[in-house]
Parts: sequence; C-alpha cells; structure tokens
Amino acid sequence: MINHWYVYLIIAVVAGLLLLVCDKYNIIKSKPLRYFIVIFISSIICWCIYDLIV
Repeated sequence: MINHWYVYLIIAVVAGLLLLVCDKYNIIKSKPLRYFIVIFISSIICWCIYDLIV
C-alpha cells in the first residue's frame, strides 16, 4: 500500500484557503457548518483534481 501523505497535505491547504475566504466574507454564519462544508468541498475538489492528474 502506497502512502499518499501529500494528498492529505494538499487537502489541508485547500481547506485552509477556503476557510480563510469564508471567514473573510462571512459566507456561512454557523461555525460548525462552515467547517463541515469547507472540509467536504475541499475533499471533493482535491479528489477531482487527483483523478484527472493520475
């Protein structure tokens, strides 16, 4: 089994950027909902990009 640690790192960076944007513009008021949506969206984005590259 190959350890893809860099994929998790990229997901964390994308989630951090999305969370920064959501905090700046106050897009979603509820903080737990904001974290859930940011993690979900960033994992979907990274999975799609990973599938296209690999």
